[in-house]
Amino acid sequence: NNAGGQFMSPASQLTSKGFSTVVDLNLNGTFNMCKAAFDGYMGEHGGQIVTIVAETRNGIPRAMHTGGARAGIINMTKTLAIEWGPYNGIRVNCVAPGLIISSGMKNYHETMVDLLAYSHWMNPTSRYGTESEMSAAVAFLLSPAASYINGVNLEVDGGSSLSKGNPEGDELKYNPEGSRHPAYIGWPEGADNVHGIKHVDAPDKINDLLNKYKAIERNSKI
Repeated sequence: NNAGGQFMSPASQLTSKGFSTVVDLNLNGTFNMCKAAFDGYMGEHGGQIVTIVAETRNGIPRAMHTGGARAGIINMTKTLAIEWGPYNGIRVNCVAPGLIISSGMKNYHETMVDLLAYSHWMNPTSRYGTESEMSAAVAFLLSPAASYINGVNLEVDGGSSLSKGNPEGDELKYNPEGSRHPAYIGWPEGADNVHGIKHVDAPDKINDLLNKYKAIERNSKI
């Protein structure tokens, strides 16, 4: 399950219609897909479900509607894992991404790009994640390697959900100048990179990252 959508709005300005629309798309839509998969195949044959959610443990300011929906999905996932596990070993899990560099960021307003460009310091790894790192987590949960993992919410965020922020406002404390960070950018194309790992410069601008993370410009090879 990877369908979803939302818009940014303070809770004080959020209408009932806007709230219901986002909850219906994210929470109800996920239930409908899970139920259809169970009724159509998994109830008799088993299988695995992975749903993409979001980090919700500390709340999501200006996105109460999607935060509530995603929290509901996480609880629904745990419940389905309990109820459906006896049906031929059905496993139901979630993946909660942090800030992921993707081609979709090209559609953001310039103001949003500038805001995101300097938020990487909140992550202990001082960088954003890549689409390949996300797809690798999903592939793991769907694989036999995760055959005893059920009802979990796997946070793929580089540790950002643990960050309390930088009270000094010193970005260099978290992002030393000239530092370089390992990033998984897809399955290797040659024998010289057997693990698919490359080192990338610590980012200053989203657009710079869009050029460096080549994985976002092509379909995942996973």
